[in-house]
Amino acid sequence: MPQSVTNYPKTREILYPLFLVNFVFFMLGFIWNINNVLVGIFKETFDLNNFKTSLLTSVSFFAFFVLSYPAKLIIDKYKTINSIVLGGVVAGLGLLIFIPAALMLSYTLFLVGTFVTFSGVTFLQITCNPYVRALGVPSRAASRINLSQGLGGVGAFLTAYVAGGFILKLFADDPFKGIVWFYLIMGLIFIGLAVLVKLAKMPANPTDDENHGASDGALIKSKNSAWGFRHFRIGFIVLLLYMGAEAILYQLMTPYFMEEVALTKAKAVDISGLLFLGLMTGRLLGAGILIKVNPGRLVGWFASLAGLLIVISMLSSGYVAIYSIVITGFFISVMFATIFSLAIEGMGRFTNEASSFLIMAISGGFFIPLLFGLVADSFSLKTSLIVVLIPLLLAAWYGFFGAKRRESLQ
Repeated sequence: MPQSVTNYPKTREILYPLFLVNFVFFMLGFIWNINNVLVGIFKETFDLNNFKTSLLTSVSFFAFFVLSYPAKLIIDKYKTINSIVLGGVVAGLGLLIFIPAALMLSYTLFLVGTFVTFSGVTFLQITCNPYVRALGVPSRAASRINLSQGLGGVGAFLTAYVAGGFILKLFADDPFKGIVWFYLIMGLIFIGLAVLVKLAKMPANPTDDENHGASDGALIKSKNSAWGFRHFRIGFIVLLLYMGAEAILYQLMTPYFMEEVALTKAKAVDISGLLFLGLMTGRLLGAGILIKVNPGRLVGWFASLAGLLIVISMLSSGYVAIYSIVITGFFISVMFATIFSLAIEGMGRFTNEASSFLIMAISGGFFIPLLFGLVADSFSLKTSLIVVLIPLLLAAWYGFFGAKRRESLQ
């Protein structure tokens, strides 16, 4: 039998914990977009080709690939709240590594700092997504996750202007000095958040209980792992490919904008911020829409429209090509959170396992951007947008058809 509404923590018990966790999502969105600010500086300073430029983005996603399953084992042992604390501390330490990297002008050390930062982010993503999903009725799980991810979109939108203004404008004569001060502040914020979570009275995550889901129907009892569920298996593959496309759109479009129109790095970053405005708006609206609309259909239509915009950008030039990309921010806004929610729906005691693998799927942001960089070096940035288009079409198919569960709980 499904868990009754009365078994969930009362509203007054979760307001402050949800505030802290949602602030974590806000900060995750903030650091997710920082590389978009830095990529132009690094490409010029270190004389990087498209492949090496994409490596800066890809190494962050490689952390998800390497650490997702080990993180799941640690989370199983130390539970959700302690793992959120650990993730905050590791992410903070990774951000602080950017300080010696900037002082030494070491691209390698920047890559190390990025990997460590996103190692902490891996823990935070694995723990915070199912935690937000668990704190409320299942029927509104997709809405809750999209609201939290929407706050991440707010952070991502502000990054272009806050980080861009701080590093590229306030420290225009010496942007690496700006990096030192900016990353010092960011690192301390993450460590401070970890301390606040540790000190707060946080409700336990129901999925931490090894007996969670024990009373579910025969279908759950007949499975040996998350991989026994068709909608999860397909969801993992779709999310793996889609996250690569998302990483390209979020973090590698600045050089594309500068190629289409003669723009300064600062102006290109400002325009990219509009993509994150769409991301923020779409997620916040999506949280409300998903209370009324079927999540799968929303993914299907939004992914289809995003794919159409990519085709328009490929077939056009100048500002039409740029703003076709910018508008995709609105339509891809609900993709990750909603696909994630669809893929772990009805998983019972396998929820934590499924979550860890779906976070591993974010590592598509390591492999796919590298392919994007190779295609761009061999042909052109415009041609390489095909690498973005294909995953969006697959996401549309998953929303309309692939996420439907052929099995039913008994």
